[in-house]
Amino acid sequence: MNQIRVGIIGFGVGKLHATALRSVGLYYRGFPPIDFVAVATATPESGQRAVEDFGFEWSTTDYHRLLEDKEINTLVIATPTDWHLPMLKDALHSGKAIYMDKPLAVNLDQAEQLWDTAQQTGNNAQMAFEFRFCPALQTAHDIIQDGHLGELYAFRLSYFRSSYVDPNKPLRWKGKAQSDGGVLNDYASHLIDLLLWLTQSPQSIAAQKRTFITERPIHKGAQDKTPVETDDHTTLLCSMPEGGTGTIEVGRLITGAVNAMVVELYGSKASLKWNLMNPNYLLLAQGTHPSGESGWVHIPTAQRYPDAMLPGGDVPVGMMRFHIASVADFLRRTLAGEPYDPDIAQGLRVQAVIEAANRSVQLETWAQVPLQD
Repeated sequence: MNQIRVGIIGFGVGKLHATALRSVGLYYRGFPPIDFVAVATATPESGQRAVEDFGFEWSTTDYHRLLEDKEINTLVIATPTDWHLPMLKDALHSGKAIYMDKPLAVNLDQAEQLWDTAQQTGNNAQMAFEFRFCPALQTAHDIIQDGHLGELYAFRLSYFRSSYVDPNKPLRWKGKAQSDGGVLNDYASHLIDLLLWLTQSPQSIAAQKRTFITERPIHKGAQDKTPVETDDHTTLLCSMPEGGTGTIEVGRLITGAVNAMVVELYGSKASLKWNLMNPNYLLLAQGTHPSGESGWVHIPTAQRYPDAMLPGGDVPVGMMRFHIASVADFLRRTLAGEPYDPDIAQGLRVQAVIEAANRSVQLETWAQVPLQD
């Protein structure tokens, strides 16, 4: 592949992926030129804005045109979740390289269909679980893989935002059941991926979902309102295969939270903590010291990206940098012909945990996580 010729389907969160793609060559050596060929959007107006702002050659409201265009060899899919099934299915048949926004699908059945299609076509996609590419969490991953955490006793993972505190802010597609844009699918998918990547999948789940604001304006400034059919806040109690326990909690109505993701892992040998609002440090407490002396050590991880040209590892990091590293990893794997990680199979595993949580809510009891090998 002498050129990376990109088509992007969906240009809401797609703007983030486009910005990351635009930035890759500034941070990493060895990539061929990246050209923005086309963008598919919901309206001609939004497509024209994307052309003007990001330099796409053309826009369309028909995503099939991007799949059929032989000039495009790389696709980004970043649409509302209920479009993921048909779009990713079609994209897998196109044979193009695919970068897929999370979550994989609306439900487990759809996720399984997508994995089946990937196996049938011999094509795959890299999932956009960008928090894996935070240097602090990569350091945590190394510590755990080296056995320094020991047996996992407990964990607390949370992702709180204040995005929809205002009851007059429309949810648009995220409020509709058909797209399942609630916080379990939207926010918890990130945390579940991190849990599976850092440790392993829960064995069973007990979950509660709550919708506190039950209706919102149909659009900005409207007096007419529409029911909210998705969750504002969800809590998962997780039972782990080897006896550990933990919680995953997500909410979009948390005043003051801004963008607050917290990862805490407690093991027999050590404990680890990380906070998205203070992303430059991983906190480590080791059990090798007497209990009264085993305080938290702040490990400065900042921008520890060994393959990056710049900036230096001592420069503070931000969330956009995770996106850039994630996209760079996708492109590197594409060019090298290496398997994607995280791929559709990982998206399926994440969806299996979400499925168990939804089943627990429906049955008001513990639910087993369907095995996904």
